[in-house]
This record gives sequence, structure tokens and C-alpha cells, in this order.
Amino acid sequence: MADCDRLGADLVSAEFKHGVAHLFWELVERAGAVVWVRMFAPDGRTYLVRLSCEKYGEEPIDGKFVDESTRACVESAWPTGNAVFEQWIKFKAGNLFICWDQDAGGIGHHQDWRPRRAWQKNEIQIVAYLNFLREMLHLPARGYDRRPTSAQG
Repeated sequence: MADCDRLGADLVSAEFKHGVAHLFWELVERAGAVVWVRMFAPDGRTYLVRLSCEKYGEEPIDGKFVDESTRACVESAWPTGNAVFEQWIKFKAGNLFICWDQDAGGIGHHQDWRPRRAWQKNEIQIVAYLNFLREMLHLPARGYDRRPTSAQG
């Protein structure tokens, strides 16, 4: 079971609120150890990410991009990008996971990352995770596929 008190405290921390205030992300819902957060991309698109925070603080978060209405983890819900982006965000069907040493899915594919316990090196684990996703979407060098959301008229 997640350390819900710690997770709850982190969700109302100044650092989490900073991301909300700067329109990097917003808390959509929380159900126990599962949190849904909407991420804002620089091209106006949004992505809903489900963060499973079982054993929060002790174990890595398991993040998945999910469909806004069904909350199913499907390929169409994931942001896309170039080969650099795909090194981190695995967005193709059959291989949907975040390849990062602070994500449970990434660690599942790279067991040699587990001993690093990188997720425990940040005071506020969920903010570190969301900052990583923000950087993936906002830093051009990360290779996110920025597309206009509608035609300019």
C-alpha cells in the first residue's frame, strides 16, 4: 500500500503547485495510490498520465499515458516524437512504457537500474516524475513531435 499521507502531502506541496501555476500539469483525480495528471505540451495539446504510486517513496512510480475518456492505455493517448524522444517514451503499440530509471516500467525492462534506486533521490518523487515528463514535452532537444492543434485562420 502507498504511503498515502506522503503522497497527499506531495500533491499539495509548493513544488507541485508551482507546476500547476505554470500550466505544466494539473491534478485531475486521485483514487488512493493512483493519480491522474494532465500534462500540457507546448503545442497546445494535453496528455493524461496515470501514475500508479503503490509503495510511494519505497518503489518507483508506474506512469502510463491514457485516453482522456476511457482512461485506457492505448497508443493514440501517447505523445510521439523522433528517435531521441522514443529512447525515453515508448509510444508504439505493444511497447507502451516510459523508459526512465525512475519509472517501474523502465526498470522492468532494465533490471540493472533497480539498484540505483534513483526514484528515492528526489525529496518529492511525484514532482520529479512530472518534471521529467514536462522536459520531454517542452525541451526541443528531447524530440517531442510538436504539431499544431488546429489550422490558423
